Amino acid sequence: MIVASLTTIRNLALAMLAALASPSGSLAQELGMPAQCAPGKDCFLQNFVDTLPGEGVSDSFCGTATYDGHDGIDLRIRSMADVRRGVAVTAVADGVVNGLRDGVPDRLVETESDAAAVAGIDCGNGVLLDHGNGMQTQYCHMRQGSVVVKKGDQVKRGDKLGEIGASGMAAFPHVHLTVRKDGKPLDPMTGRPLSEGCLKDGASATPLFEPGIAEALGKGGPKLLGLGLAGGPVDYDALVADGAPPAATAGSANLVGWGWFVNLRRGDRIYISIVGPNGDIFAETMSEALDRSKAAYSSFTGKRGSPKPGRYEMTIKVLENMTPVLQQSQDFTVE
Repeated sequence: MIVASLTTIRNLALAMLAALASPSGSLAQELGMPAQCAPGKDCFLQNFVDTLPGEGVSDSFCGTATYDGHDGIDLRIRSMADVRRGVAVTAVADGVVNGLRDGVPDRLVETESDAAAVAGIDCGNGVLLDHGNGMQTQYCHMRQGSVVVKKGDQVKRGDKLGEIGASGMAAFPHVHLTVRKDGKPLDPMTGRPLSEGCLKDGASATPLFEPGIAEALGKGGPKLLGLGLAGGPVDYDALVADGAPPAATAGSANLVGWGWFVNLRRGDRIYISIVGPNGDIFAETMSEALDRSKAAYSSFTGKRGSPKPGRYEMTIKVLENMTPVLQQSQDFTVE
């Protein structure tokens, strides 16, 4: 007969109590990714939960990367072109399908009439999973016709539920994930009930996600969705509808360097420069300080006239109080 020591028994008891006390303790595993994509490469966490009750917003880490009343996180892909290619929405934990909806068309909500058309079906096409012990996860805005599960199905973490779309109240293509314990939303980025507010010290967060996933998703702040050289002006509406524009060639009427951003903050400035084949600055611009935070935004600089063939270096910076908080440089060849 093996007799456990008092120390071993005490440690096991403490571990069990800690699991019961933790909001995620009723899940048999840490949460996985809600989509089959690489954060920061082909998908991006754009909106966090809103932890501020009433008017005003405060995201998980006391920033502005959210909107009023938001009870989940929004993991976006770049454009509707990516929707057409198909990006799988996946279960973040083992569970049972408790509800679903499909058949809602994909279309970006840009006007009041667009919003009115989806009133009452804000989630669009979605799936609700039950994980036991009062834990549920909900997935919204999935692509029309993509849901591959039915009510009562048992799913494993990582199983495909459908595909990312823009159904329901969606201004950009994404999957919205809400995590609930006993019907009340939890912040998956901090592990806390929304009613407990934000964590300015992000280091004290205990995410429900795997550590590597939480780290890759980030803690807010500006992100660069893309950059490039095009043959004409570029705007956000075109980017989110069709993706990156065709690359500039020596036959283009203009040469324009563009950048595509999410989670810019009030006071941020955008710097874009293009260095030409001869090493001289071809074009350069610095924006005025933003008068408000921008959930999604695009900016460009350039010159009229067909560009000379050769290698061009483009640099983009986002500056806070004139200090870069995001910077990227990339070479492009114009042929």
